Amino acid sequence: MTTSNDGQNPDANDQRPPTDDSDPTGRYRSSAAERVQQNVAEGDGTGEPVEPAADDRPEAETPQSPAERFPWMKDTRQWGVRAPLTPHGLTIESIAIGVYGEIPDESREMTRMPRGSFATPGIPRLDNYSVNRKDELWSDNAATLYEEAIQRRWNAMQDIAWDELPQLPEELELAWCQLCTELGQHATAEIDTIGQWLHRMNYAYIEPKMFLATQEFDSARHFEVMRQRALCNGGALGLESPGMMSRRMIETRAGWPEVSVSLYIARGTLTMLLYRFGAHFAANPVDRRIFALCLQDKARHMAYGLAMLKLTIAVKGVDFGVSLRRILGSIEKDMAGEMKDPVLWEALAIISGGSIRGMADGKAAVDRLRSDYIRQYVKRLQYTGIDKQESALHPDLAAVLQ
Repeated sequence: MTTSNDGQNPDANDQRPPTDDSDPTGRYRSSAAERVQQNVAEGDGTGEPVEPAADDRPEAETPQSPAERFPWMKDTRQWGVRAPLTPHGLTIESIAIGVYGEIPDESREMTRMPRGSFATPGIPRLDNYSVNRKDELWSDNAATLYEEAIQRRWNAMQDIAWDELPQLPEELELAWCQLCTELGQHATAEIDTIGQWLHRMNYAYIEPKMFLATQEFDSARHFEVMRQRALCNGGALGLESPGMMSRRMIETRAGWPEVSVSLYIARGTLTMLLYRFGAHFAANPVDRRIFALCLQDKARHMAYGLAMLKLTIAVKGVDFGVSLRRILGSIEKDMAGEMKDPVLWEALAIISGGSIRGMADGKAAVDRLRSDYIRQYVKRLQYTGIDKQESALHPDLAAVLQ
């Protein structure tokens, strides 16, 4: 009769370590892992280590350093980094030091390896990053804007005094509901647009990726608060917007800068003006707070978009600015189509005039908003380096200025 310990088991002397299934290449990640597998193989076949006899025990060895015991501890590009604290605490900018703050002009690292970490051989590439250059998404203010976003976040459920919202005349309430409905659609278009691009952005540029994640969250909160406002005061959701600009933002595939012209300049300029309009003409503190908080967030989004486009055009050169200008023809066609839709502008005239009877007086404020939209659109294009003049606008947009 034999047992697993009497040497008769044909597998007992097989010293080959088992395959590490966690490594897709079939190799061990490190010698430390190999040693662990070897120790298991040298057991008694039951999974328990064999205790050596007292006479066979080796003499006490000199204790090894942690790095000698665990070779993976040596796998670091830079040791001894201590990020400085700031008056605001430990910020994203504070830890962008040494090799961890080296921003490559281009990254071909196609895994989710954090910038500055030690690469593990054999990790499969994702092959789905299409934004791999710094000048395609970077802005120097992204880290600061991220810090601001997480410090100034607010909660639509708890930070709005919904029970203090006063009753409004039916016509005025319906006008506010229509404005909220359209702004909610602006927010969902931003969510869908950014969501399609975040996973394409290389992890070497984590700061703008982190900021854009906060913008998605902001946009979701804006959708939430606009929907709540439309439904909490005896009103209803209004008419769906034409959605031409939303489709352009979502369906553009040329690149992140090309999308950003629509997202931040063509659409973002109008969204920001509508939030400012709502905060200005709100007849009660609750509405005023809702629109002021959304305006605060939107200003942050615009700060990233404009800075990113300005840097992109400055690095890529005048020719790239010309290529962006060429796509403005189709963008402005969509803008002009939405400008012709009367629903939003009539609702705004009722809000600014205080009633349907006051629409004539309110129309003057709406006309100013429309002309401000077109002028700010042109000025923001010029700020980023896109040579666009009012005289070259789509005829329907130029007519708004007159």
